[in-house]
This record gives sequence, C-alpha cells and structure tokens, in this order.
Amino acid sequence: MDNVSKTMKALIKKEEVESYEYTDIPVPEPEGDEVLIKVDLVSICGSDITLYKWSPQARVIATVPFIPGHEVAGTVVKCGPEADIEIGARVGVENHFYCGDCYHCRTNEREICQHMGQYGFGRRTIHGGCSEYSIVPQKYLYKVTKGLSKFLTLNTDF
Repeated sequence: MDNVSKTMKALIKKEEVESYEYTDIPVPEPEGDEVLIKVDLVSICGSDITLYKWSPQARVIATVPFIPGHEVAGTVVKCGPEADIEIGARVGVENHFYCGDCYHCRTNEREICQHMGQYGFGRRTIHGGCSEYSIVPQKYLYKVTKGLSKFLTLNTDF
C-alpha cells in the first residue's frame, strides 16, 4: 500500500497542562520490526480524561510528548524489514509495551514488567491511536480474527 501520505493529522499532548494540539505531523516510517498501521478505530476511556487534565495520576503514568489513544484497531499498511506480518492484516494493539528482558518478563509475568512502556501514554513510545497512522512493534499486535466485523455497532437499547 504505497498510497500512504507523507503527513497525517494527530492529536498530541506536548505539555504537562490541560491541553492537546490537533496538528499535521510526518507519517512515521517503520524500522526494524515496526509496523505502520492505518488507525481504523480508537476508543476513549477514563485514563484518557486523566491524561488530558494532567492530574496527579497522569504525572505518574505518562510522559510528554505523546499521541493519546491506547485502545486501537487498525490495518497494516507498511512493515519494517524485520516484520513479517502481511500488508492488509487487521490488528489490535497491545498497549502495554513490556521489555522482554526483566525478571517478570522472563518468568512470563509481562503484565508487571519492571520497565513497562505504554502505547498512548508516552512511555517508551510517543505513538498512540489518536492519529491517522501509527507505528507499533510487531510483537504488540494481535491479528483480528476473520469472523469479527470490521464495523462495530453501539447497542443503545438499554
């Protein structure tokens, strides 16, 4: 998919204050095992409000600058030379970027990694889903099963 533009719209938190900036930035180029996805869906949860307001909790879990949006699904459009996922694959993004080297990672307790990064929070990556495209190392992607509809419908009958 060589029709990826050179720039994209993104929401960026640049400062430790209650603000975001919606701006044009260059589309990142995947390197190594990184994958460029076209963001199809992004959700907002309570932690995103915490990050926007830059509360005391945000100061602990996030680092500026970053693109928010840690609940993301997208389509693979480009791969770095070490990535082997197919172009066009639909994927979900794991937002906990475990290191793979600490004691907890080596003992299969990646959810409590000592060096945890976090997609959409500015930890070990500035990338997040509130952008047209995003870079994610392949090991943090999950292929979406073929039986799952591309478009989800919100049921408002409650």
